[in-house]
Amino acid sequence: MKLKQKISYLLSLLAVAVMSSWLTQMATGERRLAVEEAEPVYLIGSVTVNDYERLPDYQAIAGPLAAQVGGYMPLAYSVPNMIQGSISTGGRYFIERYDSLEGLTKFLNSSEFQEAKKLRDEIADVHFMMWLPAVSPDSLPH
Repeated sequence: MKLKQKISYLLSLLAVAVMSSWLTQMATGERRLAVEEAEPVYLIGSVTVNDYERLPDYQAIAGPLAAQVGGYMPLAYSVPNMIQGSISTGGRYFIERYDSLEGLTKFLNSSEFQEAKKLRDEIADVHFMMWLPAVSPDSLPH
């Protein structure tokens, strides 16, 4: 592996670790990032499903629960189609939209999701999850 590739790989790992730490801190209330509570956020992650037969059981619980508190809207779920660079985790990637950070936080902290998460962890390996604030269309330069 070339030095440039090694550095890129290490920076990717560092970025995932930092974002995972921020998400954990945000979910536990230890830290709030600079984002308005009422602005949309995107949950992005990578998962390898090991038991597709039981996946609908998890989705039947988690999907409606997330919709109740966060305006959950799945936007993408697929194996990535790389254009440039490399990624350090396998599986499928997902993007979900929530109406607000507050809604996403309520979902992640809810006792119902904590129970559903036990089922999820039996049927899938979550490689990472992170959130990003939505960009306002009027803030774009083009």
